[in-house]
Amino acid sequence: MSHLLLIGPDQAEGRLREVYQSLGARPLPAVYRPVHGGAPGIIRAHSLDPELMTRVFKFSANLNGQGPLTWPQRELVNAVTSRLNQCFY
Repeated sequence: MSHLLLIGPDQAEGRLREVYQSLGARPLPAVYRPVHGGAPGIIRAHSLDPELMTRVFKFSANLNGQGPLTWPQRELVNAVTSRLNQCFY
């Protein structure tokens, strides 16, 4: 079984540390804040490319932050789409 190398906020340096700080400061429902206090796994999974991480989550915030759907409704659409695409996030 292969594993992604993840660099958490506590090991991050330079640009990656800046990106983690920026993402950590954005509004996020409590349900998405891990109990361990670190960054969510989906964010850490992008840790090998800080510039891509910035683009992905900026795009995601714009896409998910607009329109008539509530956050839970958007998450349901995201989960169903991922399931249909056989992406088990």
